[in-house]
Amino acid sequence: MVNRYEFLLILILTFFAFSISLIQEEEESPIEEQANVNPPRFSRVSGFYPVDFKLKLISEEGTKIYYTLDSSDPRTSESSKEFKDYILIYDRSSEPNVYSAYEEDEESPVSVSKSQRYKAPLYPVDKAMIVRAVAKNDEGQFSEIITKIYFVTNYDLIKYQDLNLVSLVTEPDNLFSPEIGIYVTGNSYQEWKKSENYTANIRAWDPQTQCNFVKKGKEWEREAVMTFIEKGEITLQQNVGIRVKGAATRSYASKSFNVYAREQYGKSKIKTDLLKRNYDINGKKINSYETLAIRSVYDDSRIRDILGRDIYYVRQDLTSSEMEPVVLFVNGEYWGFYLVQENFKKDFIHEHYLIPKKDVALAKIKEMEEGPEDEITKLFDFCEEYAQKDVTNDKIYKEITNYIDEDSLIELYASEIYIGNSDWPGNNDGEWRNLGEKIEGNKYSDGKWRFIIFDIDYSMGGSWGRNGNNNIFMNVQRRASRTTVAQLFLNLLMNNTNFRNKFVNIFCDYANQVFNISRVGKILEKYRDFFGELVPYSQLRWQGGRNNIRSVLEGIANYKTNYLKRIDALYNFYESRPIVALQNMKDFMELKGDIVDLTVKIEGIGKVQINSIIIELTNGGWAGKYISRIPISIKAIPGERYSFKEWKGLNSQISQSDEIILFGNETIIACFE
Repeated sequence: MVNRYEFLLILILTFFAFSISLIQEEEESPIEEQANVNPPRFSRVSGFYPVDFKLKLISEEGTKIYYTLDSSDPRTSESSKEFKDYILIYDRSSEPNVYSAYEEDEESPVSVSKSQRYKAPLYPVDKAMIVRAVAKNDEGQFSEIITKIYFVTNYDLIKYQDLNLVSLVTEPDNLFSPEIGIYVTGNSYQEWKKSENYTANIRAWDPQTQCNFVKKGKEWEREAVMTFIEKGEITLQQNVGIRVKGAATRSYASKSFNVYAREQYGKSKIKTDLLKRNYDINGKKINSYETLAIRSVYDDSRIRDILGRDIYYVRQDLTSSEMEPVVLFVNGEYWGFYLVQENFKKDFIHEHYLIPKKDVALAKIKEMEEGPEDEITKLFDFCEEYAQKDVTNDKIYKEITNYIDEDSLIELYASEIYIGNSDWPGNNDGEWRNLGEKIEGNKYSDGKWRFIIFDIDYSMGGSWGRNGNNNIFMNVQRRASRTTVAQLFLNLLMNNTNFRNKFVNIFCDYANQVFNISRVGKILEKYRDFFGELVPYSQLRWQGGRNNIRSVLEGIANYKTNYLKRIDALYNFYESRPIVALQNMKDFMELKGDIVDLTVKIEGIGKVQINSIIIELTNGGWAGKYISRIPISIKAIPGERYSFKEWKGLNSQISQSDEIILFGNETIIACFE
């Protein structure tokens, strides 16, 4: 039993230990914030200004203001200064690069790339002024940090005023510290090289390298201030978490980021209208996101990703993410041409398809990203089981198409094969489904697996960064050995005549209208003009350091010339692709029919639907290519106050909505009265 003296001794020791812990806690947490310390007020808001100006900072009586101009934390940074009179805001683009000066150095823990031979730009990049300020009271308590970004356009920065910009501002150590920096190889890489586990010639982005920038998870998320500036107007500023994004591209100097809204940073959603064409299945605008990607366009081949989205976004059964071109500044320095786009997470499925987040199952490259881990195992087990069954049997076919959405599978393969994606299948594969109850009126809630298209950089005639028509003969068999879910189902279902016919017709629809050169050519003109100014600057930023360029103007001119050649190559790809792609499909599927021409005209007011497309008439007519002997569905859609009268030009009488079979070139006329 403890006597009173022992009890008193224990009490004293407990109190002493508690006091020591408080001292240690105070030593480990030197920054004390308090809600009643109001932050400083700025005399000017963030944005664009035509001339230099003197920025004033104001705080309450009894507080002092401390600020930094290098994006560091004004509470702890060695560069923090006490505000006295004013801060001169000017165009500091001519000053030496700071964060843009980091480059690749195998022996340095702050190397920003690996195995890429990256050299920093030889010229001063464009720069905004970042002002970060806090108020501090007499008790040593700080206010929250206020961050502002200023562009003074009395010289070259005016070119950004009509563009969409994203600014990321974070404590520099968050990016470039050898210990915690997410943008560099880090000390851990240098230590790994000296260890017995070191493996030479390993892939630069392999997690075994221990590079900071290949590490994933919440531990490698850093807080940053993200600002959206749309055509000169600040539309969003909030604190977010940032991580490095990607696979192989993690080892590149021009890295992509994932950004996360979290309550710990202030807001649980990113609310923005930046993604202009983003709507859910009911046509409601999507403007709220838990996470977004800021994806680098370090090379003109990567414009194919947004080009593809611009082309096929009209296909409702093709799951793809919306994206918007932006210019990125990191800690006030020009970082290049990027895309802000949606991430394929449960929030994406919820927002687009109105599926409860708790019921979302989503897999990418054979691994579950959302939902129970065994879902991907069940999916492969289903494939294996039904590979042994007769899919020509209607009952078996229906069981399969009740498990996966055949339209989604066909859309994926029709698009990917047509554009000749050389980095798929096996890479960049994904699928999702609803695990919960079916929702009335929502066909996407039926529990079927649906497929995702993303990362199509190495397509449309560009194979692994090379342009031209070298990749025009995309052969599915070349990658059929890669056992992806989609590939297994395609191989299985191709044995069913209904599926084969449907695939053939959808593929022809893509060739005839979705990827038709008359439609794609109009989109490419935007890329020639608008992107022709953005991409060359970004290429100079990320590639110019190792090239023998005598001046910035010479570099821009060279990159622009090359870029326009690539646009011409894309135009040539789509101009020559239809007949080649259709012949490739015909040979691969061993189709008996021929490639024939179908011409459609209209008398009166109305539209015509062929298979999955509402045809777009040019000069009163439309022409496409289909495979003879394969049934084609057609439908006449009368205009307002008109009714369908008849079809002309066919040997047999058909109804307003019917199927036709072509045996040669045909012309049909839809008549409305």
